[in-house]
Amino acid sequence: MRFYMKNVVRGVAITLAAITGAKAYYEGSAYDYGYTAATNNSTIVTERRVATVASEAQANMVLSQISARLGSDTAAAGTSFSLLPTKGGNAGATDNRSSVWARAGIDHMNESNITRLGGWDANLWTLAIGYDYKINDKVLLGAALTYSNLNGKTKFNNGSMRDNAYGIVPYAAFKVAPCFDVDVMVGYSRVNKKRDRGTAATIDDQALSGVKATSSPKSDRYFAALHGNYKHHINRWNLLARLGYLFVTDRQKSYTERNGITNINPGGGVGNINKQDKSYLGLTNNVNRVSLRLQAGYKASPTVEPYAFLTYALDFGATKMKFAGVANGGADLSSGGYVDPNSRRSNNTFGGGLGLNANLGNNWGSSIEGSYLQSKKFRNIGGWLRVSKKF
Repeated sequence: MRFYMKNVVRGVAITLAAITGAKAYYEGSAYDYGYTAATNNSTIVTERRVATVASEAQANMVLSQISARLGSDTAAAGTSFSLLPTKGGNAGATDNRSSVWARAGIDHMNESNITRLGGWDANLWTLAIGYDYKINDKVLLGAALTYSNLNGKTKFNNGSMRDNAYGIVPYAAFKVAPCFDVDVMVGYSRVNKKRDRGTAATIDDQALSGVKATSSPKSDRYFAALHGNYKHHINRWNLLARLGYLFVTDRQKSYTERNGITNINPGGGVGNINKQDKSYLGLTNNVNRVSLRLQAGYKASPTVEPYAFLTYALDFGATKMKFAGVANGGADLSSGGYVDPNSRRSNNTFGGGLGLNANLGNNWGSSIEGSYLQSKKFRNIGGWLRVSKKF
C-alpha cells in the first residue's frame, strides 16, 4: 500500500512540475550573518516547514467541512456514501442549503537534529469559522475566517519563534458524479512573526551569555489547493480515495534584528562592545505538495461512523534554492560553507490516523480526528474537532 501511494503521488508531481516549471526557492538572509552556515540552514529548513504545515492546516480545516456537506447529501439519497466526515442523512438533497461551522485543532511538531546544533519543536493552534451555501445539489460555495498561533523553540540557535496569523479562505466544491467530486480553495494569511536567538560569543577570551537578538518579521502567506475525491459505498463500509495538490508561498518582508550584533571598538576590551541593529533582506519560501489519502469508514449506526486512514505527501520542485545574502555588508552564505537546505530534509511524508463522525440531531454534526505524520527527522502529532449546523 505504501509503495502504491508513493508511486501515484510521484507521477502526479512529475506531471505538475513539467506543466508549471515550478521551482521552490528561499531568497534572502537568515537571522544572523555571524553564525555558521549550519545554523542558517536550520533556520531555512524550519521556516519552510512551518509555512507548509500552517497552510496545510488551513486547507484541511475547510476540506473537512466540504466533505461533510457533499457527503451528507449522498447519504440521504442512499446512493454513494460520504467521505469524511458525515452526519447520517437526516436531510434531503434540497434541504438545509446553508451551514455554519467551526473547527479547532492542534499540531505538535518536532524536527530533531537538523544539524549537530539541534532541531526545533513547536505547537500550532488553528481555528476556523465559516459559512457555506449550496447553489444547487451539485455546487457548494463558502468562505472561512482563520486564525493560527505558533509557539516553539529553536535549539539550533538557542532561540524561540512565535507566529500569529489571520486569514481568509474562499472555497468551492462541485459534485461531478455521485461517486466523485472536486473542490478548490485559495487562502491568504497575514503572519506576524516574533523571533529571538542567543548571540553568545567570545571576546578577549571572555564568554558573553544571556544576550538575545530579537526581530519581528511580517509576511504575506498565500496558498491554493485542489482535490479530487472518489467515494464508494459497500454495505456499511464507506471508502475514500483523495488526491490533492497544494501550493504555498510565504513572502516575508525585510526586517530589522535588534541588539543582535556585537562589534568591538578599535580600543578592544569587553567594555568597548557595542550592540547594533541589523537589517535583513526579504525572504520568499515556496512549497509544492501532492498528497494522497486512502480512508475506510464503518457506519456503526445511523449517527456514528468511525474511520481510519493512511496518507502520503510529496514535496517537489524544490531542488534549487537561492540564498541572497545579508544587507548592510553581511556575509553572503551562498558560498563558503553554505549547504543546500534540501539535503537537510526529506520530501516524503507518511502518516495515518483515526477519526469519528457523529450526527448530533437537529441538523448538528460533529467530527473528531487524530493523526500521526513522519518525514525523516520531522514528526507531527495532530488532532482537531469540528462542529457544524445546517439550516
